[in-house]
Amino acid sequence: MKRLIPLILALALLPVTFAAETVQDSGIIMGIEVEYDFKSPEHSIVTITYKFTNPEKEPIPLDYASSFTFFREGSEIIGVYDIPKGSVQYKLTEDKRGVAFFFARTFAPGEEYEVKIKVDSPKTTERGDDVWKFKDIEGNFFEWPINGIRVSFLLPDSLFRSYRIVRLDPGAELIYDGQRKGAVWERRVLYPGESYLTTADFTVSWNTHAIVLSIIFAALLGALAYFFYSGGRRKIVIRRGFVKTLPGHKGESDIISKVEEFIRSAKHEVAITSPWIFYVDWFTSNIKQLTDRGVKVRIITWPWYERRKVGNRWEYIENRRQSFALERFLDMFPPGTVKLNENLHSKLVIVDGKKVIASSANLTQTGFWENYEAGIWIEDEEVAKAAMEYFEKVWNSKNSVTLTREFMREKEGRS
Repeated sequence: MKRLIPLILALALLPVTFAAETVQDSGIIMGIEVEYDFKSPEHSIVTITYKFTNPEKEPIPLDYASSFTFFREGSEIIGVYDIPKGSVQYKLTEDKRGVAFFFARTFAPGEEYEVKIKVDSPKTTERGDDVWKFKDIEGNFFEWPINGIRVSFLLPDSLFRSYRIVRLDPGAELIYDGQRKGAVWERRVLYPGESYLTTADFTVSWNTHAIVLSIIFAALLGALAYFFYSGGRRKIVIRRGFVKTLPGHKGESDIISKVEEFIRSAKHEVAITSPWIFYVDWFTSNIKQLTDRGVKVRIITWPWYERRKVGNRWEYIENRRQSFALERFLDMFPPGTVKLNENLHSKLVIVDGKKVIASSANLTQTGFWENYEAGIWIEDEEVAKAAMEYFEKVWNSKNSVTLTREFMREKEGRS
């Protein structure tokens, strides 16, 4: 297999016009590290690090230009970095397989400086009969010795594949990073013009135990999902509860608090049925807040009169508390918010097609505080859908009349 063969480092050692030294006589020491981080049996991310160190007791100014060219077909430079940052200027070639850079830096005594090149290499290895073959050739293309070279690789950590190193060059060492296996080669000195070859073979096999366990786990998840999105879901996750009014039992009358909680949580629509609505200040203030922020509100209630037949004619007997409530609704709510139905008896609050309260309590002082009332609340879209279908039928019934001042005046004229 052809590595970045070699990573040709054509260092043009430029003497400069000012007093900086060239690399040959500068005293700077250089080291190289090459790390392969495998993502699959053949694909890796390669990081090449050039380390420059000033071992002298005096600062060393160093200026030079260098050109890096990668000959592996399909490889791509994905980054050039320097540590500490700020001394390198570089330019990638159009195919991103080469980079030219220049830096000028004065090295303080003992200072270390690094230049890193990161490469995406889809064809790091070659496939043999039963193995994957790794090969790396590093060369010294400089005019002075390289003080320390290190080549290493880490194979992927895969749940479904098992990696096993079956051959290593003499002198290489196995390494482990968690569940990942790898190898490392190290050499103290590489002389000018000398090459350093590292090779290894590894096998890849399917982890049948992990595959079987994954299939079983996926089947369990599928069964759980089916249960969750079928009838079983409703037994597990539906939020529901019982509400009541208990006169004389302080802190146990919770119908009003649940109604208020549901109404205040509304974001889109509230539908209410209640024959009597006398608790006007509390109710109107909460509903007004909804309509002011664009929530659609519809209310079905009884009219303010009771119709009785006396002989051959009808008499209308006014209920002043209901009349007062309806007047307030006309003053505070948008037109078309309220309809009247003399046959209504249900007490419902439906919020956003998701939440429902059904109880025996009218929205009145007596319903919330004085009578013995009971009901249930539930957060479930299927139940809320059925409740809304019922509400729409009552709302659109021929017996339901839109509350207007004209209608109230007409009825008042008959009473």
